[in-house]
Amino acid sequence: MTTRYVRVDGDRVDRPAGWWTPTVHALLRHLHEVGFTRVPVPLEVVDGREVLGFIPGESGADGWRQVVPEAGLRAFAHLLRDFHQASAGFVAPPDARWALADGPARAGEVICHGDFGPWNVVWRDGLPVGLVDFDFAQPGDPLDD
Repeated sequence: MTTRYVRVDGDRVDRPAGWWTPTVHALLRHLHEVGFTRVPVPLEVVDGREVLGFIPGESGADGWRQVVPEAGLRAFAHLLRDFHQASAGFVAPPDARWALADGPARAGEVICHGDFGPWNVVWRDGLPVGLVDFDFAQPGDPLDD
């Protein structure tokens, strides 16, 4: 049995890869290309592990206290809107495989994060500066996020 864990080493995150990782890396590259840089830079997939650029800040359970003030909640909502706008132009590779779906987005769909919450947002000084953990990303209605 393989131990599944995330390791941060300087400016890199090393974590388990899945069958969906190549499609997610294509999405992350697209997001950077269109100027949405608040996601990790995909660096490589090696020996069943993915390596991503690290986004410094607070995340995980610490995210909950960031959305309590109205300004934090508004910034959180703006991050989601900006992500959906940037993902709307993504054209999935022909062999796209998501963790819970296959194929490209249909008319009216965007690529949803699939687990959008304060725990998957990186915060700095009360502002959301990053969106991480795209394991459940897939095409869908933006309201699904």
